[in-house]
Amino acid sequence: MHNVIMLAAYTGSMVVVYHPEYATHIQYRYHPEAPFRMEYIIKKIMSLGIRQHILEPEPASEKDILEVHSSKYVDKIRASTMKYLDGETIIREGTYDVARLAAGGALTAMEESYHGNTPSFAIVRPPGHHAGPDYGGGFCYFNNTAIAAKKALKRSKRVAIIDIDAHHGNGTQDIFYESDKVLYVSTHQWGIYPGTGYYTEAGKGDGEGYNVNIPLSARSGDTTYKYAFESMIMPILRQFRPDSIFVSLGVDAHYRDDMSGLELSSKGYLELAAILQDFAEKYLRKRIIYVLEGGYNGVPLSEVVGGIIGLFEGKKAHLQYEDVRDESIKGKEYVDESRNFFSQYWKL
Repeated sequence: MHNVIMLAAYTGSMVVVYHPEYATHIQYRYHPEAPFRMEYIIKKIMSLGIRQHILEPEPASEKDILEVHSSKYVDKIRASTMKYLDGETIIREGTYDVARLAAGGALTAMEESYHGNTPSFAIVRPPGHHAGPDYGGGFCYFNNTAIAAKKALKRSKRVAIIDIDAHHGNGTQDIFYESDKVLYVSTHQWGIYPGTGYYTEAGKGDGEGYNVNIPLSARSGDTTYKYAFESMIMPILRQFRPDSIFVSLGVDAHYRDDMSGLELSSKGYLELAAILQDFAEKYLRKRIIYVLEGGYNGVPLSEVVGGIIGLFEGKKAHLQYEDVRDESIKGKEYVDESRNFFSQYWKL
């Protein structure tokens, strides 16, 4: 049973999933993946006057987590009270519980989207797309999106995951690398953490061609992303014909975020969301599920998340960061390399 927090009167246009416990997770002082991220987002949603129910999720069951992660790895997260997965990802007392709750948020968003044929947004932390079958890192413990996508496959034939984060989702890639039931598409800056995601990493066995990486150069922004969507991502989605789309959304590709050299604007993010929204409304009965990943500058993070929710609600959010710094498709050569490679699998 979900708890419900009222934000004015509810219109039912988009389901938002959030739990106050997400703001309690702490790595260490001054760590970029910190509670302020949630505080900025919730304040923004409230200020917009978006009429919502916010659903508080239950923790994911261990059964659902084990569909994606090994039992040995899950035991490691559960048993540790002070251990480093990497230099900036610490397992503390309570980490297992909040990581389960984050995965539960993605599951709740998926269930609401499938049951109600409605878009949904899981505003969760810690993030998840760097967590693989038997490893974590990059601030991630359990792969929230992958856990929800895996469960979605129990009621549908195929799903797509569009990863719009500055960093490659190596964990999500590894989980579905041999599957033709999950289309994984990642746009990310090439050469930064975690160092994976070259376009030749295209899947294996039945999954060959279904793992689509679009590594981008630094300074790629609005026009490059739009070009990637128009020339590659949307044609592949139309051919794959998923039953739902999961969006692993990281706002660290924003030009105001110091975690990458990418230059998407807030307006650029919303334009990509509008493209996906149109596809979901036409072909997926509105089943599009956003799951929060990165984004470490509170203002652009909150205005992008608030803006996307407002987009589905028919409410225009004020955007502070609309500068288009990439006016000439700076990453075109990179997109074309990926597109030429994947033309052996898809009509592009």
